Amino acid sequence: MKKQPPLRGFEELFDSEEPSYSEDLRDFPNLSRNTLARNAKWFGLAGEHFVDSILFRFGLHSSDLPEMLPADRVVYFAGVGLRMQIKTACRPRNGFFHFNLVKGYHRSPTGVRHYDREDFDIVGLVALSENVVKFTADRRQSHRIATSEIGRLRASPCTSFMHAMEDLGVSNALAATNAPGGQR
Repeated sequence: MKKQPPLRGFEELFDSEEPSYSEDLRDFPNLSRNTLARNAKWFGLAGEHFVDSILFRFGLHSSDLPEMLPADRVVYFAGVGLRMQIKTACRPRNGFFHFNLVKGYHRSPTGVRHYDREDFDIVGLVALSENVVKFTADRRQSHRIATSEIGRLRASPCTSFMHAMEDLGVSNALAATNAPGGQR
């Protein structure tokens, strides 16, 4: 049997150390503002995977997209591929989880800017400390989830997705997926 020698440079991928467990994250969500900011990418990724988990539980398939694209996922629903932007908030402030629909980073060369109309179709708003997601087709720049909504979102995690599909005009939503939780 022939053996393929590794390509030069790939050795580093296999020799890299596993990231160490971070003691400063074990008290999530009770973390300092600096710790939250320093680990924002990790929390955003956790929010994206949480959305995948919710969608998969209801028989909805999604595919992640490269980071340089304005949408985070493509969700396949009723024969349509919908572009989804996912925003994550770690903890509430003044009774609300707050979300801003902007792209970019403050320290990047292009800065922070608004999304264009064609960048995404649906938004997944993740309240990470509560393990809930609220889906919406509303394209406003600012969104919030009231802490009073948490119980309802947790009890019926797919309902807001179905409402967003109705708002987008995706027909036969319930029949196409057999997803439970489509009642208002």
